[in-house]
This record gives sequence, C-alpha cells and structure tokens, in this order.
Amino acid sequence: MGNRLLRDTLFGVTPLRPILTFIAFACSMALFDAQPAAATPVLSGIEVSSEANGTDLRLLVSEPVALTRIILAGPNRLVIDGPEMTLRFSGPVFLGDHGPIGTMRFGLAAPGRTRIIFDLTTPAVPETFEGPTPTPGGFLIHLRLKPVDQAQFEAAAAAEAEKRINAGLQGPANPNALDMRPLIVIDPGHGGQDLGAIGVTGIFEKDVVLNIALALKQKIEAQGQCRVALTRETDIFIPLEDRVKFARQKGAAAFLSIHGDTIPGDSDIRGATVYIGDDRPSDAGAARMAEAENRADPTVPRTNDPANSAIADILGDLTLRETKTRSSLLARELVTRIADSARLNHNPLRAAGFRVLRTPDIPSTLIEIGYLSSKQDIEQLTSPEWVDRITRRMADALIDFTLSGQVNSPTAGQP
Repeated sequence: MGNRLLRDTLFGVTPLRPILTFIAFACSMALFDAQPAAATPVLSGIEVSSEANGTDLRLLVSEPVALTRIILAGPNRLVIDGPEMTLRFSGPVFLGDHGPIGTMRFGLAAPGRTRIIFDLTTPAVPETFEGPTPTPGGFLIHLRLKPVDQAQFEAAAAAEAEKRINAGLQGPANPNALDMRPLIVIDPGHGGQDLGAIGVTGIFEKDVVLNIALALKQKIEAQGQCRVALTRETDIFIPLEDRVKFARQKGAAAFLSIHGDTIPGDSDIRGATVYIGDDRPSDAGAARMAEAENRADPTVPRTNDPANSAIADILGDLTLRETKTRSSLLARELVTRIADSARLNHNPLRAAGFRVLRTPDIPSTLIEIGYLSSKQDIEQLTSPEWVDRITRRMADALIDFTLSGQVNSPTAGQP
C-alpha cells in the first residue's frame, strides 16, 4: 500500500478484557538462530497487551538500540524513532483486539533512521518507556500507555512539541552537527508586482497565500519533526524557475505551492483542488489553470528548459516515474487530510503542466486553496479560525508523507 495511511482498516476493540496479541513473536526467535547477523538491528516481534487501565507495547530487537517516542495529534499517533532497523517477521503481521493501538507503519524516515507509526483508535499517552533489557531471542523495549481523554492527549502532544521546538532553538549539542530533519519547501504563489487573482472583494491572491503559507510553516515547525523553508516570506516577486531551483538547492523532501483560483463572473464554483505536474493535463480546466499560472511569470521560457531537460536525462526515466508517483501520493494525502475542514472541488485531484512543479527529483504538488471569485471562499480564506484549522490538516499531511517516505504497512489481519 506504499505510504498510504491504513485509516480504512478497522479492528474490533474490547478494552475491558485482558488481551495478549503476539505478532510473529515466537517464530521470529528461531530466525535469529537460523540466519546470520544482519548488518542492521532486526525488529522481529511486537507484543501488545491491553487491559482496562492501560496497554503494554513490547518490541523485540536483536541488539540494544536507543529509541525515542513521540505522540502526535490530528489524527492521534504514537511514533517511535530509532536507528535503521530491519523488519523481519516470519509471517503475516496480525493485529487483533489490542486496545488503543490500531494500524502500524514501518520504514525509513530518513537515511539511517527508522520510524514506526502506530495509529491510535482512542487517546492514550506514554506512562513509562523502558529498555532495552536482555531477554531470550534479543532485547526487549517496553512502553506502557495509559488511557486519557482527547483534551489531555492534545495537551500532552502540544507540550512535547514545545519541548522539541525549544531544544531546536538552543541548537544541537555539537555546533558542527547538521540538522538532518527532512526539509519541506512551501511556495506562496505570486508576490510583488504579480498580484495573482483579484477577489470579488478586492483582495489579492498574493496576500492570501502568503498568510496561509506562514501559518502552515508555524504548524509544521510546532511538531518539531521537519524543517521548513518558504520561497518567499514577504511581498516580493520570485520567478517560477527560481522557486524550483530553491527547492532543489535546499534538498527539499517535499514541495507545496499554494495558490488561489478564480472564475470571473461565476461565484457559485467553490472549493480546493490539488494538482501534480504533468505535461499531459488531466482535463481542459486544469490545462487552462496551468497556462494562466505560467503566463503570470513573464520570465518563463516558452520552450522546454534545457537545464531541466539535462537533469531529467541524468536522473533517468525510473526516477522521474517514481517522483511522479510520490507526487500523486502527496496530493492524495493532502486531499484526504483537508476533506473535513475545506470544501473540495468536484474533481479535487488533477494534473497539468505547471512550471513550478517541474522538480524531477522532488515530490511536488500545487494546491488551489479556494476561489477568490466566491465570497464564501473568501470568508474562509480570511478567517483566522479557518486558516488555523486548514493549515493544521495540511501540516499533518506534509509531515506524515515526508517522514513516512516509502513506509509500508505490514499485512494486517485478525489472528
């Protein structure tokens, strides 16, 4: 399922009955005897024991590893980070009746760093986190979760995020250490003399999208898991090609360009649309939108950029196809996350030849956040409460996508 969230997978929960769910635990111990030592530590078992007053999560690893745990809200998740590890279960991963712990995702969040994500079906916060402790078959790491209400969970997640931000502001213990957190580049469209669309109330697109981009940057940084860079933070004009170069030079892991839509004379059409770059547009409307956005920048060449073509030649067709696939996953993640907070266009996922999305090695999307030709959309776009809500959802989508990378969910089912 790639890095898609398994939010559609539902499992029964019986919180008052003690439960012990083993995930390929005993069989995995035999693997250590039968196979030579791996180059990286091996995660071979996950054990979940749930009862009314709490849930115990145990991880079996082949050697001592230092793990950290994080909780994230919206949706509720428990995240465990550590060094690069190999997932080696001897059979399907069974997820049964296991308290607040829902589906699991596992994979590399960055080179040399593994991330395990547990989606929580009910709010619960870590009470203890112990290990690694020697045990038959490897080393055991134990985490105890206690049930809380949603307000308590969100408060705990916010407190953790504030600690991570403060630690980041103090700088790394080693001043020469590089910040290896993945980078998300946010591109507020237009700027300076390029006003973008002008709303029916006289508002400028360039101002609306900059306000949203700044709020989105704040939300991403508040979680402390990714770095953020904006192509512009003030009212200046930046050529489209320079926005693309900015993302590539910075080594972005994901790129999002924010715009506003408009259809003069039609105030009934509303909603957000997310695009990926493709020279073969998904429909005539998408083609017109890309042409209009490209035309807004007088510096855009009318022929293919030789430099960009040379990059594409070097990267090769497989890389380009993978980037396009990843861009599609990012677009779907955004649409899924904002669906409960924003009205979506009747066809919210589209493709067209946007120049600003021509980053051959970076997953890139463009969101038209609403229609400035609609007074109802303008009311939302200028509402601090709505902007706060929608940027929280967008931040969750970008962070989950970026950190999960190509994280796969093991086969899940009832034992």
